[in-house]
Amino acid sequence: MSVSSRLDKRQARRRWMRSITTISESSDGQGLGRLIPRPDIPVQPVLSWGAFSSHSTRITPAVVDEGRVIDLTSGRIAIAHALELAGVQRGDKVLVPAYHCISMVEPIIEVGAQPIFYALRDDLSSDLDDIEAKLDGKTRVLMAVNYFGFPQDLPALRRFCDDHGLTFIEDCAHSFFGSCAGKALGSFGDFAIASLSKFFPVREGGCLVIRADRNGNVPVHLRSQGFVANVGTFVDMVEDAVMLGRLRAFKPAVTLSHFAKRIIRKAAPTAGTRFSENPGLKRSGQSGGFDPSWMGIRATMVSRLIAHCAARDRIVENRRANYARLVQGFSDLSHCRPLLPRLPAQVVPYMFPLWVDSLRESFASLEDLAVPMQRFGQFLWPGMNPETCAFAMQLSGHLIQLPCHQGLTEEEMATLVDRVRRVVA
Repeated sequence: MSVSSRLDKRQARRRWMRSITTISESSDGQGLGRLIPRPDIPVQPVLSWGAFSSHSTRITPAVVDEGRVIDLTSGRIAIAHALELAGVQRGDKVLVPAYHCISMVEPIIEVGAQPIFYALRDDLSSDLDDIEAKLDGKTRVLMAVNYFGFPQDLPALRRFCDDHGLTFIEDCAHSFFGSCAGKALGSFGDFAIASLSKFFPVREGGCLVIRADRNGNVPVHLRSQGFVANVGTFVDMVEDAVMLGRLRAFKPAVTLSHFAKRIIRKAAPTAGTRFSENPGLKRSGQSGGFDPSWMGIRATMVSRLIAHCAARDRIVENRRANYARLVQGFSDLSHCRPLLPRLPAQVVPYMFPLWVDSLRESFASLEDLAVPMQRFGQFLWPGMNPETCAFAMQLSGHLIQLPCHQGLTEEEMATLVDRVRRVVA
């Protein structure tokens, strides 16, 4: 019996017991309310004993290595702070790539500015010709994304912004680690934003990096989320880890915490909700819409401490190795292909983008097999003209992202490849 088959049988019952009724992510809306299994392979890193073990002295650049770092609850809140510090006002224009997630646009709308979408080339690089054609006297900011950890031509974007008097926001939500032209990602923009939960075993947290030579002395006043939020965040992280087969020694404590939460909810529903749901996760960064009330609130101390203590070299080496395994696992198929099969030495990937020809027909089957995946850019901003970028529209309809993070085991990697191949092959 194969490794993946053993893992499937061992976890099948647990997956079913944890099944949830959810709205299908299918773009055509089919299958709304279907009962689908929750993935038993973590899409993002979760706590484990190995998260803090280091076995190398290699130092990989990170977005927080240069400039002034402001710890916030999410990447979208960091974008809102960057726009505010850049002096963006009502009626100003902000250039945004046509391939995006809605959380990138919401902060722009919140400050009263207008998002202007620009085209990408087939290698995901920003089309500077299209950007230049869309400049006018109200254009204030250019936002560019290092998709899936692969950097844009950042020196060229930096020069373009300098030549045209634009503020450059470098979106490093997909690229916490890595470099470009010998400099750390995040060091090219006037501002850079990043997300802790995409690279570290935490449930909330983002950061804003401010270039010291431009905005380093601008005051940013933050307030703490408080003791209850820190405790709730830690409990939720441990629960996630135990449910996904990590930190098994904490299983009795997790069972006890579930029991305690039920009692708290019955006695004081508001307090129970606050204890069991990390507010940073629910409202300000990782789920739901943009909530301006989370402006000026610092990420929990628990999240910041875990991100600080996590072993960088393990994150970098495991992500690169897992990405290479996924390239190998899908390169021989005719109906799907790795979007970015070559992994340059300076790249530390966020997730593995896989192009699926018949994604519309096969997505429900992938869900039913509990494939851990995301679909960045599945839903584009409704106000964007589809003719802005044909490639972005194709990515939106054909791309899934598979995890390649540092916490995946060999069994989980084999199972992940096997499940996807069952559908797309």
